[in-house]
Amino acid sequence: MQKALKYLSFGTLAVLILTMMAATVLHYDVYYNPVFIALWGVVAVSGLAYVVIRGVPRKLPVFGLHLAFVLILAGALITHIWGESGMLHLRQGESETVFEDEDGTGKQLPFSVSLERFEIVRYPGSAAPADYSSVVTVEGQKYTISMNHILRHRGYRFCQADFDEDLQGSILSVNHDPWGIGMTYTGYGLLLLSIILFFFVKDTEFRRIVKRLSATGLAVLALLVGGGSQASASEMPGDTPKVLPREVADAFGDLCVYYNDRICPLSTLSRDYCLKAYGKASWNDFNANQVLTGWMFYYDWWRVVPFKVKAKEKGTPKEAEKDFLQRSVAAGDALKLYPLAGDDGTVRWYNSNEMLPLNVLEDENKWTFVRKMMDVVAEAVESEDWPEVIRLVGKIKEYQEKTAQLPSQGKIKAEQLWCRLARPMVPFMGSITLGLLLFVLSGVYLSRKKPLPRLLGNLSAWVALALWIYLTLTIGLRWYVAGHGPFAGSYNVMMLMAWLSTSAMLLLRKKFPLILPLGFILAGFTMLQAAMASANPQITRLMPVLQSPLLSIHVLSMMISYTLLGLVALNGIMGLIVPGKEAKEKLRDVSLLVLYPAVFLITIGTFLGAVWANISWGSYWSWDPKETWALITLLVYSFAIHSTSLKCFRNPVFFHAFAILAFICVLITYFGVNLLMGGMHAYA
Repeated sequence: MQKALKYLSFGTLAVLILTMMAATVLHYDVYYNPVFIALWGVVAVSGLAYVVIRGVPRKLPVFGLHLAFVLILAGALITHIWGESGMLHLRQGESETVFEDEDGTGKQLPFSVSLERFEIVRYPGSAAPADYSSVVTVEGQKYTISMNHILRHRGYRFCQADFDEDLQGSILSVNHDPWGIGMTYTGYGLLLLSIILFFFVKDTEFRRIVKRLSATGLAVLALLVGGGSQASASEMPGDTPKVLPREVADAFGDLCVYYNDRICPLSTLSRDYCLKAYGKASWNDFNANQVLTGWMFYYDWWRVVPFKVKAKEKGTPKEAEKDFLQRSVAAGDALKLYPLAGDDGTVRWYNSNEMLPLNVLEDENKWTFVRKMMDVVAEAVESEDWPEVIRLVGKIKEYQEKTAQLPSQGKIKAEQLWCRLARPMVPFMGSITLGLLLFVLSGVYLSRKKPLPRLLGNLSAWVALALWIYLTLTIGLRWYVAGHGPFAGSYNVMMLMAWLSTSAMLLLRKKFPLILPLGFILAGFTMLQAAMASANPQITRLMPVLQSPLLSIHVLSMMISYTLLGLVALNGIMGLIVPGKEAKEKLRDVSLLVLYPAVFLITIGTFLGAVWANISWGSYWSWDPKETWALITLLVYSFAIHSTSLKCFRNPVFFHAFAILAFICVLITYFGVNLLMGGMHAYA
């Protein structure tokens, strides 16, 4: 009976995993099919019966983990059968008592909802939205509904979903599911409590591994580990293009400009445009500010400098885009340097060619300043009167400070420093090189049952410290400038993952020497991804839905788990290469010790994401490809931590091969979904 239940539960779970993989790749909606739902029921019932027969209830935290998943699945079933959801469209000053469900059928509310007003809250000095909010009246009471701030009333939940273009109407998502959510949240709470208590249970596989590793001199890991070639002058069809002196060009870089829906130093725009055109934040010996001002004042010299375009892309829209950027700077269209207050008092930024507000047209001095100031600067540039150019640029800066609310000088200097550090080209190359070297040497010494030489370990630790300082500075500067943490966007999370890897190296290197090669390799490849996938990692405003405190906890949990799973995969490679059964078994124990907190963290991160989704838009699970693959990854790795039931995982060779192949799920979850499958998590 026990064996039959084991095969039934794990076998059905494997079928579910394969089904979800196929469904996401083929874009087939199988998730509400009765057979799919029944398979989950089989897993829940057979799995719970199996742990009861094996006597697991005596270990309450372990039993609690399994019971929590049953409660979560039961809550999902209740939601599916009895939950109601749909959309409520409100117009200002009107009341509604009916919302439309997913099938287009009208559903009656037991009360009316009226819209008092809808408004978009914008970032200071920017047109970028910081939040969307609807003020509604329900049964005589006024409520404000905004992103991450929902309305709960008599078992109904209302979330801000969309709005009408004229800003006179709002669209709210409506959910009525008190029993399903309550059951699911009970499961989440039991899951978190059981995970915490699990590490205090004495007779578990995890504690046995701890004892074995301690006996061999390896300490317990902490549960939480907290571009291309450029055209040279000799390749130019004439003389080297003209540029402003560096100090003059940098004076332009200190101006503010409205770019990417925010106010930033002009040097940021210079860097971004230079990267787009030439693949580097410089051209030969000229910095980005010199390049941009060269486009402005010496366009005829610079238009013959070849862009970084592959041969097959010549004459394509990609080359045309770079040419457009250059011409937009030369014409002044890209340079929104002039903040102006409109008739309604709102300050907006303009370039010298745009249609200006009516009140500015009536102010001859201001109109002349905006329209003609850059012409005056150009005359001073032509006569090479550099002190006069710097004085005139200072006048523009004074005007900006007088008219608009600019970022503090501290933020401007921090952003300029970040621009010089943002692309980790040298650090990633050095990290990968050193990591591979240490990886080979560690394998040699481990096969001989010897530790790495102390001198080599100490030197590597100093390099890890330098890398940690670089990553901390880069992440910290961007955090300070952007006003939000590194929890959204591929550049941010890859740099965060590299920081976590270096932190792990520094914290654990003495007690776990293998962390050095594994950490350097993982940090190097994540920085490589940051440098390649986000070749131009612009600082942008955070979209309103991401402004939740749960975002940081969710992303940190996921990124720490991915970091640990990456270390397990690299350790698996070492385990397959190193000769000797004893060494392979020791590496398996090390991987298992890392795997338990990694699986628990990905579990916590996944279900925290569900709670965040429920708070933001009223639905805790929608089978989005990102959600589904996170669940697939969790379930795949859960097989490996059931080695007492699945004896194949006691074989170190099988375990290490599994650890390597399982990491493909992590890669698909983070990269594959974004690149190939899309979905509402494509921003991540």
